[in-house]
Amino acid sequence: MKKLSTMLLAFGLVSITLSAFAAGTVNNDAWRTTTSGAPIYAQGGGISKFGSTYYWYGVQYGGASSYYSSGTPNSDTSFVSINVYTSSDLINWTAHTGVVTTSTSGFSGTSWVGRMGSVLYNSSTKLYVMWVGYVGSKGSGVACLTCSSPTGSFVLNNVQTNIPNVYHDTPGDMTVFCDVDHGSTPYLIFSDPHGREHAYVAPFSSNYETIEAATLISEWPQGQEANNMFCRNGVYYYVMSNLAGWSYSSAYCVWSSSILTPSDYTADAAFAGTTSTYTYYSQVSFVIELIGSSTTSYIMCGDRWADFNSNYKSAGHGTGYNVWCPITFSGNTPTFNPTSTLTIAYSTGVLTW
Repeated sequence: MKKLSTMLLAFGLVSITLSAFAAGTVNNDAWRTTTSGAPIYAQGGGISKFGSTYYWYGVQYGGASSYYSSGTPNSDTSFVSINVYTSSDLINWTAHTGVVTTSTSGFSGTSWVGRMGSVLYNSSTKLYVMWVGYVGSKGSGVACLTCSSPTGSFVLNNVQTNIPNVYHDTPGDMTVFCDVDHGSTPYLIFSDPHGREHAYVAPFSSNYETIEAATLISEWPQGQEANNMFCRNGVYYYVMSNLAGWSYSSAYCVWSSSILTPSDYTADAAFAGTTSTYTYYSQVSFVIELIGSSTTSYIMCGDRWADFNSNYKSAGHGTGYNVWCPITFSGNTPTFNPTSTLTIAYSTGVLTW
């Protein structure tokens, strides 16, 4: 019995070790599902990491379940909920109850809810803070919601209808970027609603519940949207997609060592690797920085607004809402790598495709 127990214990330790270094694969041409097999509805969202757990937030629209069931595009952009899914390895995701729903004060009968990005944690107020594009009974602009838990019921704190220094007052498209490499300082990364011709960065107040005056990074006569940012080795990368409505598009990328110094950013240029497959038939959304024991890797997460546009199906890549592709670098120059599958070795940080 003692010998058997020793053998079982040894086998258990080996299993744990193998599991800890096991890799998982993302299929970019299939639905992402939870561990229970349910589809992940998280459009226009972002991933935050609190402790050792990842929290994937995003919006579920009225037409989402219909598109999942039938594969037929529809025009139902009505708000259902903001959902959250948790994972310890970026592969296996567990669903939680919607953190914002039509029962949340101010979110019944909204005209639009969308585009958010990372949820923030404020250590002074001990509140999780969420910002999301909003048009509803409380105004038109950006809604701030707070909660004492990352998976609890968020409540509406305020709707900000004007950001100082912004053409036409409010964001046209936006994400929230948390600069974890520099004191976890948060910023709103966004364009204006007038043709998406201006790219901005705006810091938050100390409690994260107000967006402060914006800095104009660049003007883009051709327009750009899906604004997002990530940081690598002290360099800030500002990424935007071409204007394409609900369809897929190529993207732009500029970068700087000073986030709020417009003159330091590189000149307007295409995001290398996004043009041949239109960002692998998606729209840029947010970046995951994966710090492993061997390397630090970067994953560009793209949205497929497939239920609202038939182009995805005709392109042969219409299944699922999310695309995760690796970013590689030559010096400071990033390249998007379109791929149908991405294998993530979470512990080491190594990506293969």
